Amino acid sequence: MGSAHVAGFSGGSAIAQELALRHPQAVRSLVLTSTWARADAYFTAMARFWHWLVTEAPDERAALEAFFLWIYTPRAHADGTVQRIIEETLAFPHPQSPEAFQRQLEPFLLHDTLDRLPAIAAPTLVLAGERDIATPPRFGQAVAEAIPGARFEVLAGEAHQPFQESPDLFNARVDAFWREVDGEIPERAGEASRPRTGAIIPP
Repeated sequence: MGSAHVAGFSGGSAIAQELALRHPQAVRSLVLTSTWARADAYFTAMARFWHWLVTEAPDERAALEAFFLWIYTPRAHADGTVQRIIEETLAFPHPQSPEAFQRQLEPFLLHDTLDRLPAIAAPTLVLAGERDIATPPRFGQAVAEAIPGARFEVLAGEAHQPFQESPDLFNARVDAFWREVDGEIPERAGEASRPRTGAIIPP
């Protein structure tokens, strides 16, 4: 298999980091969205609360309604997006059990690549939602600062899942990065050799 453009979101971004570290020849470029490299006290407390939430919630709907407060913007709650996603999730014939969700949280807490990230050589774009409270922008910034030459950009007004709330904005940014890596879009002078941190992309 040749190299590929690799994109990872949230837990998938942790997997993408490990892929780039363990199999660098397979990664042509890396896009990490809503990412982190090491759990801090806030992240740990949040994950422990989620663990409690899925155990104590009276039913799946109540668990989703509470959990999605961390995931989506007030905009998505107001315009019906969250309600639609809840209904689609409840209609899925193979729901995730509380036990499976709790097992999923464990590797999130154990994930720790911060000291190894400088070994990543692939062109990397790190995206964070300005209003993400599950993986706040400071986590993504730490990842970008650890990867040589990585770019860090904050998506204004977005939360944990910008690709779902603002797909056109998200897809356009990722597509432009991939085309730049492939040489279809010229890089601005000097940009390839220096990190670009803190850029805010408006909606």
